[in-house]
Amino acid sequence: MGEEDKKMEEKKAEEPQVKPEDKKPEEEEKKKEPQEIVLKIFMHCEGCAKKIHRCLKGFEGVEDVTTDCKTSKVVVKGEKADPLKVLERLQRKSHRQVELLSPVPEPKPVPNEPEKKEEEKPKPEEKKEEVVTVVLSVHMHCEACAMEIQKRIMRMKVCVI
Repeated sequence: MGEEDKKMEEKKAEEPQVKPEDKKPEEEEKKKEPQEIVLKIFMHCEGCAKKIHRCLKGFEGVEDVTTDCKTSKVVVKGEKADPLKVLERLQRKSHRQVELLSPVPEPKPVPNEPEKKEEEKPKPEEKKEEVVTVVLSVHMHCEACAMEIQKRIMRMKVCVI
C-alpha cells in the first residue's frame, strides 16, 4: 500500500490544483459587460440607422452597435473602443453633428491666451445678381433625405464671387 499512496500523491501533484478563489476573478471578467458608449445623432429613417450601423460595426474595439431612430441614439459596446475615436469616425462618415452622451469626456485644459479680435473689413460694393444653376449629384435613399437636403439648401446664404 505504501507504493500506491506514493503514486496517488504523484498524480495529485502533477494535476494543476485549482482553488475556488482562483475561478472567481475569471468568472467576474466574463460576466463584466463591455463598455457602453452612447451617442446622439439625427436619424430620420431606418436607412440612416443602417448606414451608421455599417459604419461602426467593423471599427477597432467595437463589438456591438445598436441604433434607435426614434430617440436618435446609438449605443456602441466594446471593451477597447475609444469613445472619442468612435465619435470622430461617426462625424466623418455621416457628415452630421454627433454628441457623446456617455461616458462623459474629460474637459481639456484651456490655455490662457488672450482672444484676438478680428478686424472688420469694409464691405465691397454690391454687384448685380446673376442667376447660376448648379446641378448636384447626391445619393438619396428616401424622400426624407431629399427633403432634408432641400431644406438645408434653402437656408444657405448665397455668396457672390
